[in-house]
Amino acid sequence: MTALFRRVTVLLITALMLLAGPLQAKTIKCWTNKNGIRECGRVVPPEYSQTRIEIINERGLVVDVIEAAKSPEEQAIEDEREHLRKLREAERKERARLDGILLNTYTQERDLLLARDNNLKAAQGQIDISKGNLRLMQNSLADLQKQAANQERAGHKPSEKLVQEIANLSELISNKKLHIEKKESDKQELKERYTQYLKRYRELKGGRAN
Repeated sequence: MTALFRRVTVLLITALMLLAGPLQAKTIKCWTNKNGIRECGRVVPPEYSQTRIEIINERGLVVDVIEAAKSPEEQAIEDEREHLRKLREAERKERARLDGILLNTYTQERDLLLARDNNLKAAQGQIDISKGNLRLMQNSLADLQKQAANQERAGHKPSEKLVQEIANLSELISNKKLHIEKKESDKQELKERYTQYLKRYRELKGGRAN
């Protein structure tokens, strides 16, 4: 039965080509119907428009193929693959951009090391200044607390002004401590960033970049 259908299909294609002429013969299309039988014609029936379609030339050769439409699940998988491909490409371009900046900024490794040391030194300088201010604030707080204690020992309740000054200064000290912690964290991140810069710089200069 299959051989018979195949012969019929070939005869049908030939007949259509002879009737249609050279220009129209190029538009012959073949598809598989719901019974698994190959059919051909100049126009694909609507119910088979989303199936796999082969374009046949005047010599009966397949010159183009229109793949079947993907199912929602297949399309979702394809979309995800395309999304990941674009992400990888964007990452590659960003890495290339950053590598270019690194190489253009530091012509020699010692330049990078010098920049690292200067920036870390500046960061530590800011921390030291903040710690110095914190000590002054703590000393001032200690003086205010001492004044309040003396008033209490003298049998007097500390003035509202003094109590408020102590509260305000205590809050400033707490904020200053948090500020110093943030600065120290920033310095550590800076140090780690330069470690990565140095590693990548050596890879690029050594020809091991990927």
